[in-house]
Amino acid sequence: MSLILGVTGGSGCGKSNFCRVLAELGAYVIDADLVARDVVRQGKPALLEIKKEFGKEYILPNGELDRKKLGELVFSDSDKLNILNQITHKYIIKEIKKRIKESTCGLKVIDAAVLFESGLADICDRTVCVLADEEIRAKRISKRDGLTYDAAKTRINAQQRDDFYSGHSDDVILNNGTEKELDKEAEKYFEKLENGF
Repeated sequence: MSLILGVTGGSGCGKSNFCRVLAELGAYVIDADLVARDVVRQGKPALLEIKKEFGKEYILPNGELDRKKLGELVFSDSDKLNILNQITHKYIIKEIKKRIKESTCGLKVIDAAVLFESGLADICDRTVCVLADEEIRAKRISKRDGLTYDAAKTRINAQQRDDFYSGHSDDVILNNGTEKELDKEAEKYFEKLENGF
């Protein structure tokens, strides 16, 4: 199998768990969030652009990005989020393309919340979204990130609706159950990929 799969979905939907199973089954998974953290490290061009655009108050005393402070700003202001995305996406895409090129693995998976908005879907052979009901997502986010329920809902509301993901993706996985149930779904999906659907 030689395939680039894009996995997407909103915060708290379970796409990272879905990708974890694919990785356990032998896929090479590139987490766009981790790449995003990497491209904004101290001394990287993306961080310099962020500092120029948003101001030095978003840089910690040690020279690293104050992710929490910037997150609070962009998740409550869609214009600011768009500006941040315009700065970072080009660096993220370049790095992901580099990693795909360097990998000899048959199944390469891009785990990205903004798969379609960033243009990353254009380099994928197939796309799948993992979806879950808003209430379930908010509870998962609160537990995972230590946020209040309202803060979790604000984060969800700053992201695309389910119909955006399902309308753009080749496949849809619904994850309203347990982690074990999602693991089984991911295993079944991997089998389908191996068999060429």
